[in-house]
Amino acid sequence: MRLTITLLILIYTGFAAYSQEVDLLRLGYDATTLQSRQQGMAVSPDGKTIAFLYEDRTVKIFDVSIGRFTKNFKVPFDNLFDAQLSSNQQLIFVEGKVVHVIDLKTESEITQFPLEAEATKISFSGKHNLLAVGQKEGYVAVIDLKAQKEIFKTQYKKHHVSALAIHPDGKKLIVGVMSFLKSNNPLKQYDLTTGKEIGESSGGTFTMAVYNETGDKLIVSGLNSLGTKSIVQVWDANTYKMVKSLESEFFVATITANGGVYANNKLLALTASRSFNVYDENSGSAVFTTKSDKWRFSGYPGMGVGSFNIFPLDKENDTFFLNASGNNINQIYDLKSNSIIAYFYSDSNDDFAIVSKDGRVDGTANALAKVFWTTRLTTQRTMLESSMEKGFTPRLFNVVLNEESTSMANFDVDHAVSKVPVLTVKSIGDKPYSANAAITTNQKKSSVTVEVTENATEVTEVRLYQNAKLMKLVTGTGAKTYTFDLSLSSSFGEENFFFVNAGSKNGVDAEKAKFTITYKGATEEKPTLYLITVGINKYKNQKYNLNYAEADANGVESSIKKSSSGIFKNIVSYSIRNEKALKSNILAALDDVKKKSLEQDMLVVYYAGHGVMAGESAADKEFYIVPTDVTQLYGREDMLKDKAIAASSLKEYAQSINAQKQVFILDACQSAGALETITERGAAEEKAIAQLARSTGTFWITSTGSNQFASEFEKLGHGIFTYALIEGINGKADTNNDKKLTVRELSTYIENKVPELSEQLKGTAQYPSGYSFGNDFPLVVYK
Repeated sequence: MRLTITLLILIYTGFAAYSQEVDLLRLGYDATTLQSRQQGMAVSPDGKTIAFLYEDRTVKIFDVSIGRFTKNFKVPFDNLFDAQLSSNQQLIFVEGKVVHVIDLKTESEITQFPLEAEATKISFSGKHNLLAVGQKEGYVAVIDLKAQKEIFKTQYKKHHVSALAIHPDGKKLIVGVMSFLKSNNPLKQYDLTTGKEIGESSGGTFTMAVYNETGDKLIVSGLNSLGTKSIVQVWDANTYKMVKSLESEFFVATITANGGVYANNKLLALTASRSFNVYDENSGSAVFTTKSDKWRFSGYPGMGVGSFNIFPLDKENDTFFLNASGNNINQIYDLKSNSIIAYFYSDSNDDFAIVSKDGRVDGTANALAKVFWTTRLTTQRTMLESSMEKGFTPRLFNVVLNEESTSMANFDVDHAVSKVPVLTVKSIGDKPYSANAAITTNQKKSSVTVEVTENATEVTEVRLYQNAKLMKLVTGTGAKTYTFDLSLSSSFGEENFFFVNAGSKNGVDAEKAKFTITYKGATEEKPTLYLITVGINKYKNQKYNLNYAEADANGVESSIKKSSSGIFKNIVSYSIRNEKALKSNILAALDDVKKKSLEQDMLVVYYAGHGVMAGESAADKEFYIVPTDVTQLYGREDMLKDKAIAASSLKEYAQSINAQKQVFILDACQSAGALETITERGAAEEKAIAQLARSTGTFWITSTGSNQFASEFEKLGHGIFTYALIEGINGKADTNNDKKLTVRELSTYIENKVPELSEQLKGTAQYPSGYSFGNDFPLVVYK
């Protein structure tokens, strides 16, 4: 006990000695919700591509320029040690005693290189396409990835390689092996051309060696001669003499730097405990830390061993990508602001979430519901999805890389959470409710009362969701309780899943108060499909005319009618084309569905025409679909309010229509005469649609809309988006061949097929979006 207490004091005082920035944003997720743990990641030398590798052998490729995953494939690895991305689109990964090289274009292995022993350390030069692999027993191999051959091999004593660095000129290599017992081993430098040893340092215990940008300095870390302190030192790379000591304060190996990168007079390093520390050569001290308190000491046989990569994301070496948590959450560190400016969570399925340090979020619905903030003083968890209304920012990864980092404020989790309302279910029907209680009933009608146990005056609105769809919304009054009537259904089976949440004045929603009621009443009759298709080729202002919108709407209507007839009692179709596509006619169709539909029914709305973001100020901007008689898309907000259909109007219909299964598909393009840039319009539209999907609990699948060109090709007879949509409905999206097409399957197919198709036809790349905050359900059942 005495040793433990002393050790904790040593660690604490070591950190306290520095006036350094500490990463305070606390993120977490429930590990049981993961499909697979992240095992490695790598960034290409130009910073434009990131590869993520997972335990289930999945590899996902993230394109930084568009902020999306573009590839997802399997690679047969069992015990991944390290991964790198070359400048010529190759993924290199090391497992055990083998180096594998994968071509990202073909997603297949090009070649592999056997090693003498298991890998212990990696050094990679993207500039020279060189991979150095340190191994057990002191073996070292250097592979020229461009020439696809091994160019250097040596063995330096029979201890594992613990420090390894390729010189910036690509011609020299520094190697260190772990000291054992009383033997202190020097760092040795080799000439990669001749294979000869050309220099060595004095003896020491080294866990890391990295060069600065020019190669005239060598930064080393390890233990002092007594093995009682970790050291970080700057050496003259030619004389191996210490120029400056950056650290000699902490206790031994758990917080010894094991890998890193040197940029702009600063060392960015990952320690054995996976703490991320930044050392400033000018001040001679640590200036930033994630302050990991995890104790990981594997003894001398494991010192310096592992993958501790920190990758630059830009040419100026200002931003870096790393994993300082050892899990599925990665970090972006910014040198200018000396802070972690964003976090990137991903899973081996389609899930990902990005969080900036000021609290903005981006990602898939599932990921935003899995990842949470935690506070210092409580056990309360606040899911990222709670910030959708206030902080959702499409393509956030690109945004944080391109904006001025020093002006980004910190998101004060504790303050924000302290103002968020807390809801609990008080009673169902006339009976008090206890958490997770099993409720079964034959009665179709019931009610729920929720209590606001904290911050009742902060409530702006309270929302009831059934099977993920918004059913009712009431304005906050400051009251302590709110009551909703319930109508039970067997639309998704006997179990009816409910939750109530609340908006708050600070923009962060309350956590969901959940309950489930099993309905044993009469089974509803077979559902009806209400199908509204709108296609506008001809606008009153002819410069807005489109080529394929009418054909697209006809094709979608035909495909759905043909493929969906087996699961519906009846299909009620509303075909609205060209000059008939007026606001009054479109809303009349929605009103008719609102009047006739039952809970078990389905609504599908397809729109092909113009879409636009408009508003007198940034706060007032709203997405509109544009009927045929709108003669000016920009600069006439009064005309849009009068003749176009706003997203807020669609939200009201989505809520008030009884059908619990709803899908909105928008192939909405924009005029090239827009006032804002294409990127600004696209991001604003994506945000509006995503927030609409989340607030209503409905499915929205959208084309490129305003952020890319909706490339239309005469070869297809349709726009690319709708061509892929029709292909998917006709059977190609049923990738698991279960003769059933769900909305998520269709959305996934479109998101993968459209970029592929547009690339094949050599048009401008088109990347559609699917926002699925509702429950999944079959759209088609094939015979």
